[in-house]
Amino acid sequence: MKILIAPDSFKETLSAKEVMNTIEKGFLKAEPSLNITKVALSDGGEGSVDVLVDAKNGKIIKHEVNDALGRKINASYALINDNKTAVIEMATSCGLEHIQPKYRDPMISSTYGFGELLNHAFEMGVKDFILTLGGSATNDAGVGMLQALGVKFLDSNNKEIKKGAKYLKDIKTIDVSELKKFEDINIKVACDVKNPLCGENGASYTFAKQKGADQKMIKELDEILYSFALLCEKQFNKSTKNIEGTGAAGGLGFALITFLNAKLQSGIDLIIKEVDLENIVKDVDLVITGEGRMDSQTLQGKTAYGVAKLAKKYDKKVIAIAGCLDDGYEILLDNGFDAIFDCTPISSNFETIKKNSKKNLELCAYNVAKCLKIQM
Repeated sequence: MKILIAPDSFKETLSAKEVMNTIEKGFLKAEPSLNITKVALSDGGEGSVDVLVDAKNGKIIKHEVNDALGRKINASYALINDNKTAVIEMATSCGLEHIQPKYRDPMISSTYGFGELLNHAFEMGVKDFILTLGGSATNDAGVGMLQALGVKFLDSNNKEIKKGAKYLKDIKTIDVSELKKFEDINIKVACDVKNPLCGENGASYTFAKQKGADQKMIKELDEILYSFALLCEKQFNKSTKNIEGTGAAGGLGFALITFLNAKLQSGIDLIIKEVDLENIVKDVDLVITGEGRMDSQTLQGKTAYGVAKLAKKYDKKVIAIAGCLDDGYEILLDNGFDAIFDCTPISSNFETIKKNSKKNLELCAYNVAKCLKIQM
């Protein structure tokens, strides 16, 4: 039996690579003769760079940039496809992970550091970009990124504005002449967020609270983004603020679409294509996938569901092994999954779960493989 093991990470517990290796260990303990192929995956969130570096034999590039609050940090991105493609996670430069909760402030945070990474890769000759936008600490509609790329946002005195969302309301004119050098680049954005830029489902109302905003600030941020979007519509004669995904990363999706003609697409679909998973699936009998938590939300573009859809295209059996199962997971059994297993003891607290995660996962994989052996 040919088996493909293609999971995502178990968030805050095991990387995708650790998950697939642990499942393999459990399977081979049950049946050493199994023919196993392994591919670590991501849905475009954290871990995407590592997944693509491993799959494409890429390399990590380190570069000093500004974090969301303008402090110098060492960030990184990856080069793949013979150094022709850069893979950049927004969170490595301007993510919440770099800022303690008490210092988070989406009024003053900026995407400038993310733009510095893009510019660094461009100066190394890169023309193709894969960007992931999860985990941002910002709400500046991507203006900081554009400032790093040379765009000038000028106030009524023809002076450049400072960095941060609070200064967007001072913009009177936008000078995009420096963007001409980026006309030939191709940007793919792994983005499963469907929120528009503004409104009750927009960037500010949906995401700003976790970035440090209270209700008063959220309302003000939304108004600022709306005004900025109208200014862009007037200057560029096109409306993009209501496009799905423009609200991603505090409006960074808006800047990427409006100024850089980026293409937003499903994160897992993008990763599946980059690692050529379809050709691997064609040649196996069974697909094992999984991620940390599986429930009804798994159907909203998560890795396991993306793998299951692809496997069912070729009538392959699909088994998922999750860190835990939550409300509504049963619906997955009607949407591409033949069986789903939970490898976490119900009575465990998170620290115990984390400590025993590999042991629990290996044991679960072992038991699954034993069941399969009965059927072989």
